[in-house]
Amino acid sequence: MLGPTIDEDNLILEDVAFLDAMYHFMTIFWKVLFATVPPVSMMGGWPSFVISLMYIGLVTGIVGEIATVLGCALGIE
Repeated sequence: MLGPTIDEDNLILEDVAFLDAMYHFMTIFWKVLFATVPPVSMMGGWPSFVISLMYIGLVTGIVGEIATVLGCALGIE
């Protein structure tokens, strides 16, 4: 969870690190998107399976495009 925590051993309040907060806010889009996968208990799990498969294809396409752009930028065929 994003927020100050108490160290149980030393009873010291630990603040959230800047990078932890930055990573959290950078990934909010993906967290909200993947939260739309329906529960497995609906209709035998088929909607969950199909939507998860679509999200896997989406992420694969995005990673492939990023790899293509990176390869072009570095001059790799």
